Amino acid sequence: MQLKLIFLTLAYLFFGHHHIKCQDDLSDFLLADPDDANKLTADYISPLAKGFGYAANNAWYNTARPHSMGFDLTVTVSAVSIPTKAHFIQFIKSEYKDLELLSPSDNMVPTVFGPENIRPKYLVPSTGETFEGPSGNSLEDEFGFDAVLFPMLQLGIGVIPNTDLKVRFMPSLKFDEDVEVKMWGVGILHLLNNYFPSGDELLVDISLFGGFTHIDTEVQVSETYPGEDQLGVQKLNAWSLEALISYDLSVFTFYGGVGYNEILSDLEVLGTYDIGNEILTDPIGVSSTYNGFKATMGLRIKLAVFTLHADYTFNEYNLVTAGFGININ
Repeated sequence: MQLKLIFLTLAYLFFGHHHIKCQDDLSDFLLADPDDANKLTADYISPLAKGFGYAANNAWYNTARPHSMGFDLTVTVSAVSIPTKAHFIQFIKSEYKDLELLSPSDNMVPTVFGPENIRPKYLVPSTGETFEGPSGNSLEDEFGFDAVLFPMLQLGIGVIPNTDLKVRFMPSLKFDEDVEVKMWGVGILHLLNNYFPSGDELLVDISLFGGFTHIDTEVQVSETYPGEDQLGVQKLNAWSLEALISYDLSVFTFYGGVGYNEILSDLEVLGTYDIGNEILTDPIGVSSTYNGFKATMGLRIKLAVFTLHADYTFNEYNLVTAGFGININ
């Protein structure tokens, strides 16, 4: 049962035909107490949920000025830098009901982005059972850089004066007949200049932006353990609220923003699993929330109706974004 696919589906999509190792198996967590299994799973996937959440909250804008009644169609790619501290998480025995870590001795166990050569070994004291947890999938070893790539296609439309509606959408996509991913998002950009005295004389554009992105992933789970209706489901919701500013100078637009992120990741492993001494039903359900402030600065070049832009976003996980678009005011 390659449960790790639940968390690597999007990475598989965004890395194209690159091979992501899936031989390590989160199903062994099912041998732990259910509360402990949930915590092990949440800690293991946390960096991936954060990475895609921060990326989903990014690449919404390249100016603070809305269209008059025009539109833009923009393609972007964001590279989410995975910090070294996200490669491991500390095992603290007091946080578990019935679990001990036998190795490694430093109590630092790999996350999904940790090294591939470390598999932690656990003991369940009440039963005497031992099991190994999964190793990581080192992005640097696999792809040569420690970052997750996140592409996006987005449409922005001037719907009413001083306001843009932004829409991002990906229809349901299936891979290897076992994995299905779909995504949608919506955002609103509203110009604030008119709310200031002599706002039409300001040299800069000032706006408020709010955006929401939802990603659904479903994985048909292979049958390491006998059972029925075995399915992995991950739902990720990402919100952002930002104050934006931009300044136009000929074909150049300098833009920036400061704001707040919130990410909610829900993961469920559904179905029945016969692990030998009992049958588990819907054994894993993990909800995690991440939040924090963000700041972006960037540059756009507009030549006729074509735009090129790049920006850098400061988050818990920093991002670099580049994009190309067609923009008609």
